Parts: sequence; C-alpha cells; structure tokens
Amino acid sequence: MKRDDVKEIIACLGGEREIYHYFKDRYCLDMLGLVMDQQKREYLTITEIKSCDLNRYIQKPNVKAMLKHCGNGRVYKSDLETLWPSELLPLVTQLTGWGDSDRGWDQTTRNQCNLVLQLNFDNKHTQDYQRLVKPDDHYGPFEYWGHPVSEGRAKTMSWVRMDINFDTNEVLIEEIQNDWLRKAHSMFGYIKKGLKKRPDVKPSYFCSEIMGGFEDLECYVETVLAPYQKTWAEASMMAAIRFIRYTLGIDNIYYHSFSTGNKIKQICGDPPKSMYTTLPKQFGFELTEHAPEFLMQDKRARRYIKAIDNSQWHKLAA
Repeated sequence: MKRDDVKEIIACLGGEREIYHYFKDRYCLDMLGLVMDQQKREYLTITEIKSCDLNRYIQKPNVKAMLKHCGNGRVYKSDLETLWPSELLPLVTQLTGWGDSDRGWDQTTRNQCNLVLQLNFDNKHTQDYQRLVKPDDHYGPFEYWGHPVSEGRAKTMSWVRMDINFDTNEVLIEEIQNDWLRKAHSMFGYIKKGLKKRPDVKPSYFCSEIMGGFEDLECYVETVLAPYQKTWAEASMMAAIRFIRYTLGIDNIYYHSFSTGNKIKQICGDPPKSMYTTLPKQFGFELTEHAPEFLMQDKRARRYIKAIDNSQWHKLAA
C-alpha cells in the first residue's frame, strides 16, 4: 500500500480505539458466525457442521460445552455471543501504519507500506504492570519501539501487519507478532537464573528498567500475563479476520507460508514456525500456489515471487 492509502484508511475509520473481548477458542464461534454471514444463513445445524471442514471449530472441549445450550441441534448466529463465558480478556484495538518503502528494513512483500492492527492491553493490565514491575521509564523493558507498537501510555500486546488492495478485493497478512510476552518471559528467566548465583541483589541488578522485587515480577509474568500467553496468537488472527471482513469488507484473505514468507520478506533468522503452520490451519486456511493477484500486478513483487521455487500461500477457505 502507498503511505497515503494507509493514512486515508485510518482517517476514514477515525483511528478509534475499540474494546475487543476475547476468551480461549472464541475464534471457533466467530468463524461459524462468519460462515453464516457469507451464506446468509440464520443458523447452522450441528449435523451439517460435523459433516464438513467446519467440524474443526466444535471439537474444543469448552466449545462443546457452550454448544450444549443450543436447542434443536441448531447454532443460531444471534445466539453466538450469548454462549460467551463470564470471564473475558479485554483488549484494545487500534490502527497505525508501518513502513517507509524500504523493503529490506520493513520486511514487506511489496516495496510499500502496511496497515497495522494493534492489540493493546487494557488499563487494568497497565495498572498491574506499573504496580508489580515498577518500570523505571515510560519505555518499559518488554517493548521495542522499532516495531509497530504504541509509543504512548497504551502498551501493545501484539500486532498484525497487512497489505491491502481494494481493486482486487484482497488482503495479505504479512505477519502476526508480539514482543511484550516473549521479552517478559525471556527477561524473567534470565533474572531467575541470575538470582541463583546472586540471591543478594534485586532484579534491577540484571535489568535497570525493572524496579520491582522478584516476587512481584514473578506474579506479573506467571499470573497476570498467563491468560494473554495462552490466547494472543489466535486472538490476533481473529481480530484481523473480523476487521478485514466486517470493517474493510474484503473477502479474499491471504497469509504467508513459512518458507515463502521468509524468502520474500528477506527475514534474517526464522520466526516461530507455528505462526505460519499451526495457526493458519486452526482457522481453516488452505495452501495454494496462486499468489494474491495484486502482488502479481506489481512488477517488483512479481519478480521476487518468480525467483522462489514452489512458492506457497495460505488462503482462508471460508
């Protein structure tokens, strides 16, 4: 996307922050609702769900428990949100842009920019973070401003980078990533190991940005962050799909495969492989050799793609 296109989308949508509630496996219900919307159906029967690829969405134990409340063996679109559990994880979504048309640094498929959907922590998390970790500065130990994260009071859990083309009705999800959870667990492990050798010092000895005590840090990483760690990837993918389908109104959603994505984006070092294998499979993406049309219309991107043997892409089947 051109930088002006990214700015226009954000301007048109108001750049508003929206609350996004998530719970483990919510995507299963959302994907069923997505299919009903596409097929203009008010409901799906349990029998027809079990007889096709949608069966993957009703095999989770908690989803099975929710669906027991559906009468007559039917899952109604209007009833999906009533099946939600009482405990929800509140996140805050916000849009921003990424990239300065420097493909090598930006890790974009085209030598252009991306629209970014951020999933930020809510105020309750930020209060717990301040109380337990006691960061020494507004730029905390678990974030990196060289990535498309919020640089204000809001703290970014994860983000989704997207290249969008309205003319071809296509979106390519470039990456789904987080720094915060990964760095928090890595730093905690490093400090825990260090304290075995130096039990007389505080966490700040190993990381000057952490002024809280070890027990407080342990509580933050292993208790406060636990529900986010379990759901961040699926929550991010589902938020992106909902945004693409319902807000942008685009039908064709692509996502990089592990090998092709690494090559075409010139990634140094491998990202977590499960993000490009297990995650798209959860959501019903299917592998295809056909690249998004808008990439093939771009001379430079087309040249990159043709230079890759057996290039593959994930495409959302639903």
